[in-house]
Order: sequence, then structure tokens, then C-alpha cells
Amino acid sequence: MGIKIDLIEKDQFGNDLSKTTKTTDNNGQITTNSTNDIYIILSAQFGEISNLINPWKAQMEELTVTVTTDINKINPISITGSLTPKAATQNPYSVEVITQKTISAMGAQTLNDVLQNQSNIQLSQDPILGNSIQLQGLSGQNVKILINGVPMIGRLNGNLDISQIPLSNVERIEVIEGPMSVVYGSDAIGGVVNIITKKPIKNTNKLQLNNFMDGVGNVNNDLNFQLGSLTKNVAIGITGDLGRQFYSGTDFNLATRSYDWKPKTKVFGSVGLSYNLKKSSHTLKTTYFNEKLTDRTDAEYNLIAVTGYNNYFYTKRIDFLLLSDFTLNKSNKLQFQNSYNIFTRTKQMIRRDLVEGIETITRPADQDTTVNEQINMRGLWSKLSTNKKFDWLTGYEFQYENIKTLRVSQKDGIYDFAVFTTVDYSPSAKIQIKPSLRFIYNNQFGKNPFPEFLGNGFKLAPMIPSLQIKYNASKYLIFRGSYARGFRAPTLKELYFLFVDINHNVQGNQSLGTETAHNFIGSMDYRHIIGKNAAATFKLSYFKNFITNQIQLALIDNRTNLYQYINVGKMNSQGITTQTEYFRNQFQFKVSASWINNQSKSENIGNWKIWNVVQTSFNVSYKLKQPGISIQIFSRYTGQNYGFEENGKTFEIAPYYLADLSLNKTFFNDKLDIQLGYKNVMDVKQIQSSATTGAVHGGGSGNMNISAGRNFFVQCRLTL
Repeated sequence: MGIKIDLIEKDQFGNDLSKTTKTTDNNGQITTNSTNDIYIILSAQFGEISNLINPWKAQMEELTVTVTTDINKINPISITGSLTPKAATQNPYSVEVITQKTISAMGAQTLNDVLQNQSNIQLSQDPILGNSIQLQGLSGQNVKILINGVPMIGRLNGNLDISQIPLSNVERIEVIEGPMSVVYGSDAIGGVVNIITKKPIKNTNKLQLNNFMDGVGNVNNDLNFQLGSLTKNVAIGITGDLGRQFYSGTDFNLATRSYDWKPKTKVFGSVGLSYNLKKSSHTLKTTYFNEKLTDRTDAEYNLIAVTGYNNYFYTKRIDFLLLSDFTLNKSNKLQFQNSYNIFTRTKQMIRRDLVEGIETITRPADQDTTVNEQINMRGLWSKLSTNKKFDWLTGYEFQYENIKTLRVSQKDGIYDFAVFTTVDYSPSAKIQIKPSLRFIYNNQFGKNPFPEFLGNGFKLAPMIPSLQIKYNASKYLIFRGSYARGFRAPTLKELYFLFVDINHNVQGNQSLGTETAHNFIGSMDYRHIIGKNAAATFKLSYFKNFITNQIQLALIDNRTNLYQYINVGKMNSQGITTQTEYFRNQFQFKVSASWINNQSKSENIGNWKIWNVVQTSFNVSYKLKQPGISIQIFSRYTGQNYGFEENGKTFEIAPYYLADLSLNKTFFNDKLDIQLGYKNVMDVKQIQSSATTGAVHGGGSGNMNISAGRNFFVQCRLTL
């Protein structure tokens, strides 16, 4: 027996085009006379299509769907922090959604390429450790990176290298600013970036080949595929990708042997199997990533030989994910997410005779291998009320993380178990209130509230509360306000690190406490249709962060040059961000500006360091009907900023401006997409930085790398 489905077809601005009622056939499919592409989404005003919603379930359950004809919408759907996909106007917190179309238009190859054009986000480049992110003025351990909701591991000096996240199989990227510690636990004080990969589509076989080349030595090739089949009661799908990214390196001084931008070779791949029944769906996915980075020293000359040293850094990531969703009834849903992640970082130093070409491995102390393991298990129960006034999400999370290296003495890992709950209460159609709580047991930190009953070994971390309030002032205008408490637990490195030799004396501290934070955000969100052919959005937000007990590496003893991790730091940040988007026919632009005020205090007796950062971005795209060419410009200005050394001292970073220009043309009914463009039109390579001296590894003033320079690129994407 077929299922009746109401189809409401809208244009990209929410105007109704037609409404029909269809009944699925024996294969669970429907047909339509629309000459436009048809996409199924949740009933969300002006919402966009997303494969986050399982297309097979729409064939097996009785529900009402909305159909739209374009994906450039002013009200995108997101799933971060929720079990049920929600449109932007339904969320109590603001989510920035970066779609696959935007990613493609930028010619982006890694996550770093995408985030450099987002407001309130700053990126920093380390020649060995890669690219790190700063969100709301907070960086390092304070920003959590997720892939399909699973925390990414492998932090080096507190940062994750976002240039190690290829985009071959990425469907969308969701960014939430401000603490998400209730739902995602530690490391989410500054915010969350969630990378969501592609899923199979019913009865669809799709293969996409992508080739990219530019003028500074990047040659990238990858493919991704989606295979989906549907029988009467079961749907099976397979997704995967395979790729290689090669960068030959860039040196601004050809007289030297070393490179300013290090050569890299990346090989990656993934495969996922989805199995869907009428009331449940299951996904098993594994991902592999391998990178080799080469760091060459300058030549050393003596009477008998010319010698150079090569440092090879090998990074390997292997991830396994098992995700299961269960629909008990119309009101109750369950989700279980279990993952195992392993990260390996190996340093190998080679002495090379530059005359004879003979290579020799140097002393054992120069070699190092770090192995980081993580087990993450989450369970979520979502209950939706029939009157849509009182919904809640309850869950648990178990996480175990271990690190093995010659410089960390602790052999056992850190684990914690948490339970959390969030409640959505809507006393009226205009007001939504969302209080949340998280309780955590941890084997390394916390306090025992009842030692006489629970024993000395039981420890509870600080309770993590949050509160979000949303007020719909009108059909188009929304006000949001939120408070959240954040926390960050010390890492194994900060607790047990030991690196002592003739040049270093760096030690961990087993007495460290957790960092705590308080975050306040207020925002205005305006989304409006202007006639039949245009739409616009405007967002204005203010945030304030207070972080105490910040963990920093401090000089403890001048006589022995002892550096140790201690809870002495304080960090406050506040900022204002505005963002405007405008759509009209084939024209679209987005302009944003942000001001961030940072206040840092490294020691209790020290003075506050205060500085301001101004950022602006301007992105515009226009599609010419004839000859069907799309033009995109992405530009960004970052004002004077400050960076941090290992001992908490700061150094100045000069302002700079980046701009990219590209052209797209599709052929053969959008099967072939050719993109040509210039990256870094202004040819910004290095900027001045004025660093202090006396850090644990030294310091000084000099140039900071921003880009390898102006370069022409070409990208070819073929879809079969």
C-alpha cells in the first residue's frame, strides 16, 4: 500500500509554486511534472535541501514534506547539538552553515581554505604543526573540531591542524560560536566546528572525479562515490572517497636549502556502509589519512663535507565509526554513536651528505613517536511532544583518551563519563527557552561531594549549565540570548609531560585544575523576502567570554630554566559581529565585519595585555545566463593581531588583506564543472611579526608566513 505525501513546491525565496498530493508506488517512489530539480526537506520556511534527512525514511513513513527548487536559501538546516535537523529560525542558538556549493565555489581543498573567509575566525600558520583556528578570540584547546559529531584528536601544542582535513567527501560544515560544553564536553569553550560528510541517496549511483592544480606546486586528485539501492523494506548504501594531495613546497629565498612552506604529500580515503530498515538506520564508516612533511635545514660546510639535515614528520589517522538511529514512534528517537580513533605522529631526523648523497639516521634522542588513542561512545534520546511545547534531549557520553610518547610519563589514560539533558520549552509561539545541564565523572580531576559515602576515588567535575532563549519578534525578526558555562580538563601532556636535556627543562603538573569559562551572547537575526525575486538576511551579535584558571606554560625557576604548566592564566574576550546577505536572481553577496577585544593575563601578579582585532570580509557571486559562467570573489581583511608564545607572552602580527577570484562554467547538463581562478590576488606572502625573547624554545622578530603567494589555479570536476 502506498504512502500519501503532500508536495509543496517553493522557489528559493519561499513563494509557493504548486501543491500536489502524491502516493508512492510499490518501490516507495513518487513522480512529479516539475521541470525543476526536486529535493525533499523538513517543513521549514525557506529551508534548504540537505541529505542529513534520510531520503529512504521519507519513502517508508507517513509524513508531510516540503519541496524546494534551489539550495541557496536564507534559512539553512543544521544538526549540530541536536538529534533532529532544525532550520536556522528554529534553533535557539545561531549556527553558520557552509554548504557544499560554497565550498566548491571557493576552490577549497582543505578546511583551512574554507574557514579563512568566515567572520570571528582567525587562522595561524606553523611551518611544522600546520594551521590552527581561533574562534571568538579563543584558540587551541578551547575550540572543538568534530567530524560527523566525533571529536577529532591529535593536538600538537594544543592545536589541531585543520589543513589535514580534506574536503573530497564533505557535504557541509557547521560552526557554532560560544560554549557547547553541555552537549560536547571538554574543549568546547570557544565553540564547535562540525564537518559532515556525504551520505548515500536512494536508488542513486554517483561518481565524482576532481582534479586541482595551481601555480605554487599543489597537484590534487580525488574521487568520491555514492551507491544507493532500495528494496521493499531495506535500503543499502555505500559511500567513499580516495585521494592524494601533493605540494612541492615554496621557498622565498632560493639560495637556502630550507623551505618557507614545507613540502607535503597526503593520501586519504574512506568507505561507509549504510543499512536502513523501516524504523532504524545504521552506518559503519572507516577513514584513513597519511601525511608526510619534509623539513630541510640549511647546508653546513666544513673541511671534509657539506651536510644537511632532513626532518620527516609522518602523521597517520585511522578512524572507525558505528552510528545507529532508531525511531520508536513519532515522538521518540534514539541514537547511538561509537567511535575509535588513533593518531600517530612520527618524527625522523636524517643526516644527509649533500656531496655523496648518503643518508644516516641521527641519534635516538632526535627521533620521536606520539600515539594518541580515543574511544568515544554517545547515546541520545530525543522526545518530541505532540503539542510542540515541551521537547527534550537526554544523553550520555563516555570518552577515553590515551597518549604514548617518550616524553609523557603516565601510562594510563584519562576517561570520563557524563550525562546531560536539554529541554526545549515553548510557552508560546514566540518564545523558546532551552535550559541544559551536564554532570561528569572523571578519573583524574574533580571533587568528591560525599567522601564519607562514595570513597576518596570518586570525583565529579564542575556541573556545566547553559541557558538559551529565543524570541520571535515577528515573522522575520528573531532575538536570541544565552549564557553558558564552559570547562576544559587538563590534557595528559599538561599533567605528565617531561622533557629535560641540556637545552630544555619542561615538566607537567599533576596538581592542575580545570579551566572554567563563562560566556554570554546576545544576537538579532533578520530574514526577509523582498518581492518575488530577492531576499536578504542581517545578523548582529555580541559575545563576552571570561576564562579563569587558564593553563599556561610558565617559567618557575630562573636558576634551572624550569618551565611548568600551571593554572595562572586569565583570558577575557568580547566582540561584535555584523553580517549581511543579499540574494537577487543570479546575484548574491555577503559582507561581514567583526571587532574582537582580547584581554590576557599570564600571571596573578602580572599586568593585563589588551588588544583589539578588526576583521571584514566581502564575498560576491554572479551567474551570467549567457554563456552560463559564474563569477566569485572572496576577500578578507584582518587587522593587527597578537599571537602567543609557549610561555604565555605575546607578539604583534601586522594586518593583511587576502582576495581570491574564480570563474565557473558547467557543461553537459552540469556533469562537467571547470573552474579557473586566482588565489591571493594581492600577493601577500609574509607579514612582519615582533616577538619577545626568552620563550622555552627561543624567540625573536621576523616574518610570519601567510601564503605561498599569488597563484593561478584550475579545477575540473566530473560527475558520472
